[in-house]
Amino acid sequence: MTWVNQNDIASVKNESNSNGLVMSREGQSVVHPSPAPTTSEITELADVYFFRPLGLVLARLANKLRMTPTQVTAVGAVIGVVGGAMLYFESLGLIAFALLIVHGVVDSADGQLARMTDRVSEFGRVLDGASGYVTHVSIYLAIAGGVSQRSGNLSILLWLFPAGIANVIQAQMYEYFRPLYVQIVEKGQISQIRPAAVPPWIRWLYRGYLVAQRSLTGLHPRVEARVSMRAVGGCIQENDRIRYRRCFYRITRAWGLLGDNTRFYIIGLLACVHRTDLFFAIVFGPMNLVLIVLWFWQRQADHRFLATD
Repeated sequence: MTWVNQNDIASVKNESNSNGLVMSREGQSVVHPSPAPTTSEITELADVYFFRPLGLVLARLANKLRMTPTQVTAVGAVIGVVGGAMLYFESLGLIAFALLIVHGVVDSADGQLARMTDRVSEFGRVLDGASGYVTHVSIYLAIAGGVSQRSGNLSILLWLFPAGIANVIQAQMYEYFRPLYVQIVEKGQISQIRPAAVPPWIRWLYRGYLVAQRSLTGLHPRVEARVSMRAVGGCIQENDRIRYRRCFYRITRAWGLLGDNTRFYIIGLLACVHRTDLFFAIVFGPMNLVLIVLWFWQRQADHRFLATD
């Protein structure tokens, strides 16, 4: 693992909060507008060299057109739903994959536009997550409907719900650990969650989502509580930032395997060989095995942090 000293930690840039399938935990106050995409030491290479640069171009264009981040999120949702729906037709699989990649670029653009225009908000993060959810619902329903229509066999529906639940759990882990790492190590701030900043009509769902998410994270809320308890004025102690990085850098990078990009790449590969019917089995099988391995690895790292506290 590459080591950094205390001054190096402070110099690492902040990570974008645009992922797509589920809502972010960060909930921090508005950051200063930035004309450039922000990166983190745990940012995936595809984000650094593809999604965020193209997202920046779209964000600048949207800004010139006086579009709001919410409008960009809505456009991304429409693109994602259309791309997902195309998976109903096996012959359109690669076009569907291309639209899902465009959805990912737009998903990066809305967050960058929000920072450019000083419009970062908790509700915007919820909408961003909702965009990802409706995209994946479209993907799952289209694949199930298309396979059952072509084969006349409804057995694919037996995979639909288990794979969907597995997908949500995998995404929850991704969205809990990665933003929290950025918040503690790179920003040096206590993680803040503000359900009250979300409109009442959706607040209950957001609260339920957060409760379900924390119930899956094992010992880590105790780690978070220990670090937060020693914070001064909302700022994490430097020793805690260094210890947190030492214990959790590798596992946090590994959680990136369960993000949206991985699922989209799988869809692209399966579309090439005309076997999108295998998508549910891959999400429920190999990706769940990865989830189990990472969960126990995370638990071991949590034990190590708490034992040396």
